[in-house]
Amino acid sequence: MKENPLRQLQKFGQSVWLDFIRRDMLLSGEFQTLIQEDGVSGVTSNPTIFEQAIAGSPAYDASIHGLILVGRNAFGIYEDLTVEDVRLAADVLFPVYLASNGNEGYVSLEISPHLAYDTDTTIAEARRIWQEVDRPNLMIKVPATKEGLPAIRELTREGINVNVTLLFSLERYREVIEAYMDGLEARLEHALPIDIIRSVASFFVSRIDTKVDALLEAMIREGGDKATRAQALLGEAAVASAKLAYQIYKEAIASERWQELALRGAKPQRLLWASTSTKNPAYSDVKYVEALIGPDTITTLPLKTLNAYRDHGQPAPRLEENVDHARWVLEELAALGVDMAQVAQELEDEGVRRFVESYEKLLDIIRQKEPQARNRALASQSVDAGKAQGDLKAGMAKLRGQRAHERLWRRDPSLWKQDPDAQKVIRNALGWLNVVDTMLAVYPDLLMFAKEVRDEGFRHVVHLGMGGSSLAPLLFQRSFPVGEKGLPLTVVDTTDPTTIRQVEESIPLEDTLFIVATKSGTTAETIALRDYFYHRVKELKGRKAGENFVAITDPGSPLVDQARRMKFRRVFKNFPDIGGRYSALSYFGLVPAALMGIDVGELLAQAARMIAAVKFQPDVAQNPALLLGALLGESALHGRDKVTILTDAKLETFGMWLEQLLAESTGKEGKGILPVALEPVGDPQVYGEDRVFAYVYVTGQEDPTLASRVQALRSAGFPVVSIGLNSLLDIGQEFFRWEVATAMAGAILEINPFDQPNVQESKENTNRLLQEVEEKGQLPEPEPTWRGEHLALYGDEKEGDGKAILRSLLAEAQPGRYVAFQAYLAEQEDVHALLQRMREDIRDRTKAATTLGYGPRYLHSTGQYHKGGPNTGLFLLITVDDPVDVPIPERPYTFSTFKRAQALGDLEALRKHGRRVV
Repeated sequence: MKENPLRQLQKFGQSVWLDFIRRDMLLSGEFQTLIQEDGVSGVTSNPTIFEQAIAGSPAYDASIHGLILVGRNAFGIYEDLTVEDVRLAADVLFPVYLASNGNEGYVSLEISPHLAYDTDTTIAEARRIWQEVDRPNLMIKVPATKEGLPAIRELTREGINVNVTLLFSLERYREVIEAYMDGLEARLEHALPIDIIRSVASFFVSRIDTKVDALLEAMIREGGDKATRAQALLGEAAVASAKLAYQIYKEAIASERWQELALRGAKPQRLLWASTSTKNPAYSDVKYVEALIGPDTITTLPLKTLNAYRDHGQPAPRLEENVDHARWVLEELAALGVDMAQVAQELEDEGVRRFVESYEKLLDIIRQKEPQARNRALASQSVDAGKAQGDLKAGMAKLRGQRAHERLWRRDPSLWKQDPDAQKVIRNALGWLNVVDTMLAVYPDLLMFAKEVRDEGFRHVVHLGMGGSSLAPLLFQRSFPVGEKGLPLTVVDTTDPTTIRQVEESIPLEDTLFIVATKSGTTAETIALRDYFYHRVKELKGRKAGENFVAITDPGSPLVDQARRMKFRRVFKNFPDIGGRYSALSYFGLVPAALMGIDVGELLAQAARMIAAVKFQPDVAQNPALLLGALLGESALHGRDKVTILTDAKLETFGMWLEQLLAESTGKEGKGILPVALEPVGDPQVYGEDRVFAYVYVTGQEDPTLASRVQALRSAGFPVVSIGLNSLLDIGQEFFRWEVATAMAGAILEINPFDQPNVQESKENTNRLLQEVEEKGQLPEPEPTWRGEHLALYGDEKEGDGKAILRSLLAEAQPGRYVAFQAYLAEQEDVHALLQRMREDIRDRTKAATTLGYGPRYLHSTGQYHKGGPNTGLFLLITVDDPVDVPIPERPYTFSTFKRAQALGDLEALRKHGRRVV
């Protein structure tokens, strides 16, 4: 490492901390560079620093706008921003903390300056912030006021690291040392360890000269003997005070009392030189750095001073030079009538006042951003109910009568169910209502993680997951371009061996980051995919294979411990009160989005815009999500239960995300809303009266042919909901709009939209079949109803050839019913096009709705509706003998066998529920 004056300070026992923090510095790697190249080993902050950072950088705007829209007040926003910046800085410094055995690597965060004269509230607030930040390398800044001293003592006793700030007086410094030692001794009285505690005393330097020099200059202007003596003391008071403070420090650590504490593991409360920037241009810009270099001290430097010292600093141990002269300076000042105790008190009062002013100014800056936040346009929504106008009015009346808006935000489970067990499930499934608030505060951590991944040479990301853990990432992969600083993303949500092999051959395996995403930590497909790719990476990287893997899962899931044992790079613990299909705006969606280089902050800000429109508008007619839910729910009760999702090609995968949300949430108790995604659009005459259409597009980028077809449907009286996004990032709005609309439709249908009671059936059947493979060595196969040269059919019909069996099934296709293609095939362009033509042909001939799901993806999407919804489906379950196969490590079966067991397991489940299936 190249030496420079900053790094050389370490040779004299002095640490360098940065007296500044700003989010873009943390995210860009600039702060990391200061650590690596200049030896910076800590950070201090205060309200003035945060005011400068937040007012001067657009890096905070997305968070501020989003938090304003979700109802956070200015204080709450300030705290969210500062806490997250401190967490980010603490994480960057954590390796320094570890390498120094906890002596370096700290970030200091100040409690509200309004509390400087309130001991009890200071203690309470420090405790709260300590828990909120939740980092061992945090220091809580407590002012060295008289009221601050008992707080320093108590917080030290409680094991909270304290940075004592606004220290100007030598006498007060002695009291601070006493408070620190009192706190350590109190811990020992309670048999608590003291070796884990760290503290610093921040002695403010240049402000002393500014204050004292003003008094001396007044004497000089008066002339006489005092003038000559005063002239000799200009620029001397601050350094003299600091040097004598260091002598007090040395006396303290040499005392018998301290030595007793040191034997029990206590670490000294080091002096930190604060306010080191030179205020007087007549003095050297590194004056307060050069004069105070000495062992067991810290110099905290603003960026300008840090850059200046790197450029022309001349390190040497000067702290204990001319100590007698320092004493003379203070004696001479006293002789001239300069009361240093009064100076210190005035500086303390001014320091508190200045911090309060900065704090209030910052809150005003946040408040001033509110109009800008609220003036951004929502994605447009028009609801043309057509023949369903009566249903829309009835649904709106029901939601008003149920006080649905109020009860949703009150999280009242009785809005959906009266059963206590069901209500317990619902209470633990509403975290999606406020996840955006949380993610707005913490998403910069995801940007830091994405930068870390790029910097370490990764070139691709593969997301392994099923259903709600993968559909939002799949949407991002297929609809969004890779960002300038992003990595290509591939989502693998299949057990098809051909697809798995193709993915493996298309990626740089050694330089690929794998995301293992499963809420439960036990999803069979995801764990099998993890084991396969981990095994392949391990063949290349040995014991370092884990650095290519991260996990997203719920706290306490089996995957958490497995990831630790396999040495995964990171585990993102999601929020357990969010179900998979409601998790797009949580870590499950945002980790892959951030790695792809998507603007996650703006995505969340757009979601917040919709939250505000929904949360603060109780009128159902004006509420974009409640109005939509009213139409969907009441229409479904009266036979219009097929929501056909029409999108431009770029947004096709949004239909797949929405498909899972609607089907798995509502398809139960013989009721439900069937989402029809990716069905080729037709003329009005090919549709039955069971249809509602949702048309989603990006404004200004509409497909004119599709727009014309939609207008024809509208003119024909079909209910059409049109939603125009202002940009792709408005997808953040749509996630929330449709989540609330689905929940409202569930209330009208009187079902629980947050459980999936029938999903487990197919899984259990699959597990039983695979158990037979383990025991008997082969998969039990049912006898086909009919077998041809290249085709075998399994169905309820016992007579006739293949054509007759298929005709018998499809003869029941009619308006009100649906035909579901369940394809356990590789998702290839030619195969997909053929299946789409079959869908279109059946729809055009029969007016029955058609759906297409690739297995096993659809099991985690529409599978619940197939078994739990109305018995109106006709199912074509298609499998193939795979041309290639892929082994699953430490299992007696392959991916091909696994996939076939899933198809057979679902076949059994469908038959159990009396579904017509071939």
